[in-house]
Amino acid sequence: MSRRLLGACATVAALVAAATSHATENGAIAYPIGVNTIMAGAMPGPGETWYQNYAVYYTADAFTNSQGTSSVPGFSANVAVNAGRLFHTWDVDLGPFRLASGIVVPVMNADVGTVFGSQGNFGFGDITLQPVDIGWSNADRTFFGYAAFDVFVPTGGPTSNNFYTFNPHTTFTWLPMPTLDISGAIGVEFHSKNQDTGYSSGSLFFLDWGANWHAFDKIPGLAIGLGGYIIKQFSDDQLDGVVYLDGFRQQGFAVGPQISYGGPSGAIGLKWQHEFGTGNRPEGDRFWLQFMLPVKVP
Repeated sequence: MSRRLLGACATVAALVAAATSHATENGAIAYPIGVNTIMAGAMPGPGETWYQNYAVYYTADAFTNSQGTSSVPGFSANVAVNAGRLFHTWDVDLGPFRLASGIVVPVMNADVGTVFGSQGNFGFGDITLQPVDIGWSNADRTFFGYAAFDVFVPTGGPTSNNFYTFNPHTTFTWLPMPTLDISGAIGVEFHSKNQDTGYSSGSLFFLDWGANWHAFDKIPGLAIGLGGYIIKQFSDDQLDGVVYLDGFRQQGFAVGPQISYGGPSGAIGLKWQHEFGTGNRPEGDRFWLQFMLPVKVP
């Protein structure tokens, strides 16, 4: 999702009435962190299309500094996002590989405040273009996934960033036994400069992870498990070419329960992810409802 949505800023406590726009870019991530924790490596069969829907509600009551302590008095953030994704695998023969493409369009509402004031925004977030996803699997389909290079394109609205994000990553699912799947995504993201503000957000590493146990023989599609994520920024934020607030490098962790059900007609999942160990970012909770439906294409 976008920095404008999940971000709040180091300077908002003093400048809420006329907050600098670069400050809203701090403490967030364009990649929808925490999304790829259930059968993350799955993709449509050749010539098939999926519609995937991701609804997430994020709430936080602290914005932490580099020492992990609350740094913005009265901080609160409440963000609701619904993102729809079309995901198509092309019917081409590439041996053990598959070629897919996708697009994600999010709609969101964000309310962020401090003791000095609050602000709400509603609109389209940045559109995610997924032109080439390259899938693979081993012979017995116990390990599969795909490599992708996503591009987040700003839409210019109140809930959009004014810069591009480039996101190479890979997703995977491993089935060490028929009743257990371990899924996740690992990647990095890089950002172009915000030409309006002169602000450049630093690059970061992320990891989604999930372990899902198919515990019920009579309901093999039902799984319960744990999931979460790790965020670690590895280069400094800059303002007009100068390092901003000692780099303002963010980090964070999350863990929580999840339950899912999948079958030939689609899949659905519910998740709660509680954040901890954060620095230079909000600290709160994510609540997910996500589902997948096959799309019949004439």
